[in-house]
Amino acid sequence: MKITILTSSYPRFPGDGTAPFIQSIAQSFINLGHEVEVAVPYDPQVVETVSSRIKIHRYRYIWPKRLHIMGHAKALEADVRLRSLAFILLPFFLIAAFFKLLRVTREQKSQIIHAHWVLPNGPVAVLVAWVRKIPFVVSLHGSDMYIAQKNPLFKAVTRWVFSHAAAVTSCSKQLLKAAQSLDAPSASYIFPWGVDSEKFYPKPKNPELALSWGLHPDDIHIIALGRLVHKKGFEVLLRAFAKLAHQHSQVKLVIGGEGSLRSTLAAAAQKYGIQDQVVFPGRISWDQVVDFFAQGDIFVLPSIQDIHGNVDGLPTVLVEALACGLPVIASDIGGVQMLIEDGENGLLIHPGDSQALGKALKRLLSNEEERYRLGQNAHQSVINDHLWDSVAGKLIEIFHAAIQ
Repeated sequence: MKITILTSSYPRFPGDGTAPFIQSIAQSFINLGHEVEVAVPYDPQVVETVSSRIKIHRYRYIWPKRLHIMGHAKALEADVRLRSLAFILLPFFLIAAFFKLLRVTREQKSQIIHAHWVLPNGPVAVLVAWVRKIPFVVSLHGSDMYIAQKNPLFKAVTRWVFSHAAAVTSCSKQLLKAAQSLDAPSASYIFPWGVDSEKFYPKPKNPELALSWGLHPDDIHIIALGRLVHKKGFEVLLRAFAKLAHQHSQVKLVIGGEGSLRSTLAAAAQKYGIQDQVVFPGRISWDQVVDFFAQGDIFVLPSIQDIHGNVDGLPTVLVEALACGLPVIASDIGGVQMLIEDGENGLLIHPGDSQALGKALKRLLSNEEERYRLGQNAHQSVINDHLWDSVAGKLIEIFHAAIQ
């Protein structure tokens, strides 16, 4: 099968943590014997690399190049509102995307379009699919449905896209429900994203890495990873940690990632008097994420629905942490419950409840045997059910049904 992927985010350089799951999906399609090409907007940080298996087509839509802010998680300010420039750039972005996708589907002789994020990519997929007389499938990820529900125009456009889509996939019940409220097709599916077990697996700690963060290798490390934006819930994690940090001086909190809330979170740690036990190592290259996880004794995913209503569908960092055999504490939000069975391969807490999070942290800090049991179960649950080739196989079945 010849598949053209249309996406607004894709890794821009080796180790980039921007939507690496799109690359994983594309690679898994190829592993299953299919031909894949990807259309994605240009970004100033792009470092071109040669891939003999995945053909990447990047399109420019504005000059100068520094104004390329559409996609790659740059059009939203702190993931809560569209930047003013995004509204100005949108027509140029859509026109450029249309002509690029039109060209790629012609040259590839594409049989199906797989569009990621209903907004902004859905309208482009509708038009090109109509011209080429081929079907398209839309995969939802969270921020797209958040934008889709912001005003009547976005809602109307989303309904129009759904009315032409052969199928819709989502990674959480919450996303699927939102899509159904905007008339998603009956062929709508829900399943979690996957992980590459050759990249993510249990590894021993690297003392040198811990020392580079100013930590002692024998400390107990609570770790978290993600963009430093409101919906990731790191403020909640700091509040929870502050209630137990002074009683556990050997326990350190490491929050990896970068984003607009970096200074705000650092100030919160200072306010709580825990700045000596909290480390912000900054951006973690995707190639180094497995080493980051290896330093952890407990992984926390404290995601919330922010005050503007934005929420993650299912952060891929969660399935990666599980694959690495970490005991996990996660907010019961989005598609998390599809991956974690409370008390079996992780602990679930109510989103935004710092008291419950603190209680869960104390439970695991005081019980090394339970940490080990949860970590072992976490790794096995991923191996059994959540590898990328399995996810890609489900998508291929949907594509075959759409083409027939």
